[in-house]
Amino acid sequence: MGVRTRREYIESLKNQKPIVYMNGKKVEDVVENEFFKVGINSIAITYDTANDPNYKSLSTLRSPLINEDISIWTNIQVNREQALTKTKLMRVLGETLCPCHYRCLTSDCINTAWAVTYEIDNKHNTEYHKRVIEIVKNVQRFDLVIGGAIVDPKGDRRFSPAEQEDPDMYLHIVDRDDEGVIVRGAKSHSTAAPYTNMLCVFPSRPMKKNERDYAIAFFTPVDADGIKFICKSPPIPEVREEERDMENPISSRFGHVETTIIFDDVFIPWDYIFLCGEYEFTGRILQIFNSFHTWHKCGCRCANMELNIGSLALTTYYSGIENAPHIKEYITNMIIDAEITYACALAAAIEGNKHESGVYIPNRMYGNVGKIFSAEKLGEERFFLQEASGGIVITMPSERDYKNPETGKFLKKYVKGRVGTLADERVRVIKLVEDLIASKWAGWYWGMCISGGGTIQTLKERVFADFNIEKVKNRARKAVKL
Repeated sequence: MGVRTRREYIESLKNQKPIVYMNGKKVEDVVENEFFKVGINSIAITYDTANDPNYKSLSTLRSPLINEDISIWTNIQVNREQALTKTKLMRVLGETLCPCHYRCLTSDCINTAWAVTYEIDNKHNTEYHKRVIEIVKNVQRFDLVIGGAIVDPKGDRRFSPAEQEDPDMYLHIVDRDDEGVIVRGAKSHSTAAPYTNMLCVFPSRPMKKNERDYAIAFFTPVDADGIKFICKSPPIPEVREEERDMENPISSRFGHVETTIIFDDVFIPWDYIFLCGEYEFTGRILQIFNSFHTWHKCGCRCANMELNIGSLALTTYYSGIENAPHIKEYITNMIIDAEITYACALAAAIEGNKHESGVYIPNRMYGNVGKIFSAEKLGEERFFLQEASGGIVITMPSERDYKNPETGKFLKKYVKGRVGTLADERVRVIKLVEDLIASKWAGWYWGMCISGGGTIQTLKERVFADFNIEKVKNRARKAVKL
């Protein structure tokens, strides 16, 4: 197969039987449940683009592992050229309007597992890397979606995993035998997990020598016995699709379900495990994963920043102020921010390094800097959009009022803007801006930008740690002849 279609991806979900809860009820069918449709559609975008001639050259390539064409999201990245191709793809995917297609996690997880197991095997003479190779072949052959299950609940943050009052605050091994291990615990903040095909699970922090049972990393099917998904409903519109045409043009199509995953004594076969007790490599997993994930974040944030730029340009056109000096300044500032973010993604791709396992790892410094910068700029983008669009973004009556013959005739008269344009056109743009900055989706996206892939403070600490302070101190000493 190598490259699936949207239909084949959805069919794979129908064949899975995960235990899923949402809003106090068990979800019997993820595919047919209305709350999961926007998330499934978001991931399915990557299957559409892989089969679209306009995107195919960026979305697919030949795999030396299975000798088939595969999705770039299931590829083991081996050089700068592949990294640059994916960087370009991430920006181009903005044309689909999907703010988060989530396939980056598949790439993040398999490339991280590939590299770190090579290191572990070299030190401990284990066979983890062989296992990962077989898993990756399967992921490529069937074009699977992998969900990340990384963040532990953590309990009392003053204490390490081994010091917690409840040992389950970090996922850990509770039993093992010749067939595999049994794990217990939970993973929080797992986006899209119930409509992926497989989970990649690893620790959320470096472990110590006395925390070997917490040093566990593995892949698992989403419907393995003992796994339960407790989901938060996504920020979709309250008005039914058949009653809505103008409102929520983004959140009615795209978004994701957020999930707490319960591992209630789940059996994991040895063939799925790629770290078990090698505590000194738990920090290394996080380092490599971070290098990939923040790089991906830069690419998709740039694409979304461009949508904000276009929306501001359009809304000011319909109100007739597009040539006002402050509007041009807003747009110019937003362009600069988008290009800086994209430049960070490019720099991460260009300045990466070839790992001894063959994986080409993006430069972590530039990915982290770009992720921090673009997250902090989101508030400014929304200020520009709100200030340029005016209060109508949050006071405009609903589409139902606009289409009601008794009230619509007045709204069409008084919301009309630029001479020569239709009121309908301006209303659609206003509703787009509303979706981007003042909807439930906007709140979710804000949180995802700030906390997704690591908090800003965590990333700043990594930037500080990666920067060579002594080198620049020596430069300063040279300047004053010390």
